[in-house]
Amino acid sequence: MRYPDDTPAGYVIYQDGTSKVYDEDGNLLFEVEGVFPPIPSKVNYSWIDTILEKGLPDGRKRFILYVASRYLVNVKNLNEDEALEKLKEFYYKTGSGKVYDAWIRSVIKGVKTKGLRPPSLKKLQEKDPELYEEIRRVLG
Repeated sequence: MRYPDDTPAGYVIYQDGTSKVYDEDGNLLFEVEGVFPPIPSKVNYSWIDTILEKGLPDGRKRFILYVASRYLVNVKNLNEDEALEKLKEFYYKTGSGKVYDAWIRSVIKGVKTKGLRPPSLKKLQEKDPELYEEIRRVLG
């Protein structure tokens, strides 16, 4: 990190979902949950809220793994229990099948620890065209 005049301003260590901020002498200044300084979001994630509200007939586990968990934990900053409930509510909204709390919790912990953010729709179209098409159908 640097001050506006470009002199050293200390450093940040990100580990297990927490950023620890130190001054240039190595003294701990403060800790915050998530990435510090926060990453400004230039991506419009409103489509994720729409999918979470309406549900998804196919690809729900992939959506949880690659999109929803990252969004709820690292963009909306929900805690583990809140994210778990939202993801279960989303999963059981449409379709059938079973999703285990332990699987969702491991996904949540993984995205929080790594600070992963959800992809844009354009990036999702490149990485997972089938999931992208399911999402487009729901969005209309």
